[in-house]
Amino acid sequence: MRNLFAKCSERLGRLHPALFVYLVLFFSYAVLLPQVALEAVIHNEALHINGGPSNLPAFGPVGRLIVASLIAPLVETALFQWAPIRLLHTWLRQPAWLAVLVSAVLFGMGHTYSLGYVVFTFLVGLVLAFGFQAKNYRGGHPYLLICIVHALRNVIAVFLM
Repeated sequence: MRNLFAKCSERLGRLHPALFVYLVLFFSYAVLLPQVALEAVIHNEALHINGGPSNLPAFGPVGRLIVASLIAPLVETALFQWAPIRLLHTWLRQPAWLAVLVSAVLFGMGHTYSLGYVVFTFLVGLVLAFGFQAKNYRGGHPYLLICIVHALRNVIAVFLM
């Protein structure tokens, strides 16, 4: 399993930045398909992917776009990908898979609007953290690339609101 993790991470990390962003964005949605399917079958309100920041509509359309596409990705990528992955893997020399898992758990716990939303953001967090880890080398620009993916996800969400 570790070998598969390392191989996938290495391959993803070598991709051109534009293709990397596209693939991470794609997988950040694809990873949610089992949860969406489960939600369609099990009609439990606690598992629904509802929620999100309730104060976001108060910002107006331009404010929502600024918060969603700039502020949230910059802050959340720093808190939930950069800090835990750099601390655990780069500085404390813990296994990459552990750093990715901890990062995803923190990302999910940072979005506690509902149980379904925590699971939803944990899964997205796994993809974002894996992408960050894959580009986490000198010149890889993991922070910038994951901020871009996160911003694209949030902009799509704002336009769907």
